[in-house]
Amino acid sequence: MSSFRFFIYLIIFLNFSVYSQSIKSPIVLAYFPSWSESFAGAGQNSKLREIPSYVNVVFLSFAKPDLQYSKGSLDISKTGIEVPYDGCALKESIYALKQKGTKVILSIGGETFWTDSAIYSKINYSQIKDLVDDFGFAGIDWDFEPNGSFQEIGSKDNVQHFIDFFTKSRALMPRSEGYILACAPAGAGAMGGQNNDDASSPYAYAKRNALTGESDTNLYSATAPTNGISLFGFSSTGHMIPVFKAVGNLIDIVAFQGYNIGASVNRKIMYDSYAYYAEKYGFSVAAGIHYPNEPWGPYYEYNHQNVADLSSHIKNYSSRIGDNDGIMIWQLLLKGANSSSYSYLNIASNILNGQTKDLAIQEANNFSMTPYSSKDFSCDGKEVEKYCGVVKYEPTVSYSSAKTKVYYNLNIWENNYWANPNEYPGLVAGQWTKVSECTSGPDKILSLNLLEETKQLDVFYANRTVYYESQNVSIDSIFIFNANGQLMYNKTNSKNNFSGSIDVVNYSKGVYFVHFISEKGTLIKKNIF
Repeated sequence: MSSFRFFIYLIIFLNFSVYSQSIKSPIVLAYFPSWSESFAGAGQNSKLREIPSYVNVVFLSFAKPDLQYSKGSLDISKTGIEVPYDGCALKESIYALKQKGTKVILSIGGETFWTDSAIYSKINYSQIKDLVDDFGFAGIDWDFEPNGSFQEIGSKDNVQHFIDFFTKSRALMPRSEGYILACAPAGAGAMGGQNNDDASSPYAYAKRNALTGESDTNLYSATAPTNGISLFGFSSTGHMIPVFKAVGNLIDIVAFQGYNIGASVNRKIMYDSYAYYAEKYGFSVAAGIHYPNEPWGPYYEYNHQNVADLSSHIKNYSSRIGDNDGIMIWQLLLKGANSSSYSYLNIASNILNGQTKDLAIQEANNFSMTPYSSKDFSCDGKEVEKYCGVVKYEPTVSYSSAKTKVYYNLNIWENNYWANPNEYPGLVAGQWTKVSECTSGPDKILSLNLLEETKQLDVFYANRTVYYESQNVSIDSIFIFNANGQLMYNKTNSKNNFSGSIDVVNYSKGVYFVHFISEKGTLIKKNIF
């Protein structure tokens, strides 16, 4: 071999190997519908955040191809993403999964966003990249279904659109920088068809009868149970062949949709045909399954047994050993009485990682969610300050999980039950327990004795009005709580605020706690109004 040819092969190998290093175990991939996400505040759990780590790739669906996004804004209002919270919370959800080793990929398109023929000229690849970067997505998935289906995906124009997606996005998101580019083509997209074919492929159109052992009687009878002959008869059959030949080396994951393809019982042949091109171009393959029922028909039903069979077939496929091919499911939140998308993927994960089929089926439902709870996340990416190893109490945050530790006023506290915003440690009896002192913190509580000795802050009550006057400390904010811990009043002052008054004429008679917050600490003053 000449040194020049060796050099070229080395470049190709290194280019392919960058992606293989990014996912170090068989792909267990799930689509997660953003519109089905549950609400979550800062540090709280949600359906997306609790996904267990055996699901190692998540396609978050769907963003609009012509999304609009301004770098640094975290504004998702014009992206098509439908989570029930803001951009900062979405960034935290992605952070929560990344902490488990799960890669979150932004899925673009789907059935609903490809209906405008002018959309292709409106795609702003730079804004897509900015969105990926700002939120911490691992990359993008081109879920291309022109006019909401695969019926016309094999046309010359649509093949070129698919090629353009990868050419233009890879130019901005290089593999060398860790970006993953994926797609979710039709199930028979790598098998030879009448519109798109590859005579050199073992799965060429001319070889259909030998491969399936069937005549052409049911070539166009997709609703008849066959050994795969009907898969060669779709208009979408072979649509990825010209795409692979043009840009196959730019693709990292092909998660084909092995569902909504009629009644063919031979689902393994679809994986085999994609595996052939994966060997040539270096991408990984995830065979797509659907939790029952498939929208079309249904004419076929995936279950624990055939998911196990397909997973075993992939694991033991001779030419793909060690290439981390796996399983994809649409979509993660579907479930029935004794099974779920989670149990299907649990079977796949266990078999792909070496477990026997019988044991994997037996332990299909032996999994658990991993709820998220954290106070370490910062939306601006800055390191969260900790004191004695614990994050500082934030008055705007709900502390929903019991036993959450916070730093507050030279002490470490732990909540015994849900604490609403502004329910400070020590305010409501029994809500927080003091765990230990923490003298390394920045705060200082101004005690009543210190107040009297130093005259830093005078507080008095007269004529249903609270008056305060500070000698040398600016009062940044004031909160008033009743004896039940309910927030009655809050005000943030401008800088250099040293005195003022609060009208409490409309308050019911009783005990109230007035919190004066300054840079030197917090004074809690008990008053009877």
